[in-house]
Amino acid sequence: MYYQFHSVLSPAKLNLGLKVIGKRADGYHLLKSVFCLIDLYDKIDIQITLNGKVSLIEHQQAWFYQKDLAYKAAILLQGYSGCSKGANIKIKKVIPSGAGMGGGSSNAATVLIILNYLWETGLTTNELLKLGAQLGADVPFFIRGQNSLVEGIGEIITPIAIPQLYFVIIKPDFHAPTKDVFTALEFNFEQDNAEKISIEQLITEKNNDLEAAACKLYPQINNIFSELNQYGKAVMTGSGSSIYLSFTDKNLAKDVANILSPRYNTFLAASLAVSPVACD
Repeated sequence: MYYQFHSVLSPAKLNLGLKVIGKRADGYHLLKSVFCLIDLYDKIDIQITLNGKVSLIEHQQAWFYQKDLAYKAAILLQGYSGCSKGANIKIKKVIPSGAGMGGGSSNAATVLIILNYLWETGLTTNELLKLGAQLGADVPFFIRGQNSLVEGIGEIITPIAIPQLYFVIIKPDFHAPTKDVFTALEFNFEQDNAEKISIEQLITEKNNDLEAAACKLYPQINNIFSELNQYGKAVMTGSGSSIYLSFTDKNLAKDVANILSPRYNTFLAASLAVSPVACD
């Protein structure tokens, strides 16, 4: 027996500043960053089944669907809750992959939240957060679904208010694997005092400590920075490869997007106060 498809939107994020403040013994880097939700969405359709099978249908990515975080999220929830139901999951991708915009993490969080509801598994937000952390460092943020100061390896999430912003986002025609960028990072952590880095400083200055490593791995990024800096301060989000400009004037953002779109894969987006599928 099959049920009707349930459709939801899964938002992207941008990092408004990202500071690397330390490194744990297990190799994970400690970060301090402002995560900002934006109105660039993947669409996820979920159909509940009674056969217990989870499938990612019409999968358009370059990897087997069993490796997709959304699929892993469904399997993890099913195993944890003991649910006997299954699901057909269809994702229409708009958020580019390998872009530092959290598309995969957002999809995983959205699947956890919606299947928890549709499967009637009754997990609390804290339980979902713990499951999300097993899938990836950014997943708990998307489960919370609010703009936040994110610290540690992504597990310390403090909701904050962010002024309305408009973004012109450029996605270069290559991926920047997170692991590679962090491996290339050269940084003296002891010189940086985390307590002195304020939320206001992150939002206004938008400095990303991972930019230098990404530029070293992909020198072509420097040309994009040079061009975008004519219109404001160009900033890389996450570990890249996407670079954005931020504006308080929506029309100005549109004008710049129109200038850049003939030569680049360009997205125009606005900040969101809350995710369409926020738990809190």
